[in-house]
Amino acid sequence: MCDVATVQKIANCLGVNPGKVQLNEEQVVTRTSGQKKSVAGFATILESLAHESKSETAQNSKASREVEAQVYQWIEFSVLYVAPGSKDKYVSKQLLADFNKLFASKSYLVGHFITLADLAVYYAIYDLVKSLSPVDKEAYLNLSRWFDHLQNRPDVHQGEPLLNFTTIYLHGWATGTHI
Repeated sequence: MCDVATVQKIANCLGVNPGKVQLNEEQVVTRTSGQKKSVAGFATILESLAHESKSETAQNSKASREVEAQVYQWIEFSVLYVAPGSKDKYVSKQLLADFNKLFASKSYLVGHFITLADLAVYYAIYDLVKSLSPVDKEAYLNLSRWFDHLQNRPDVHQGEPLLNFTTIYLHGWATGTHI
């Protein structure tokens, strides 16, 4: 999750040059920008990208000190719990259920607009959501709505194929005709 590819995807979402992104000798993601300034750590890198960006998502992420703090907490949560937990089948079910419950009453993780928190969690659970069957996706309808909304943003999916969230899952399973 907090890898080189994710930093590059989020930089692209924000319309910022990712610079040189790599893992250092301690396997911590680091970014060196054009000014030869080096930043280490996933959350710190995302914060620096947001400060360089003029995108809507970056502006939403730093709308106030409270919003910045909440965004930072979600990013840390995605690194420490969501990404590792999405690889464990028991933890992942609980994560999906918790996010589904959360999105029953809100459209975004922080405030009323997309922020870096949404991007961090989206990329952290992408492979997990991709592995869900249509029936599973229907079981997590609120999470599926949030995920589908984000993936339909060109800056988020960046040319990747869109995951299918159609709710008519029986159509593909029962294609016979009736006379």
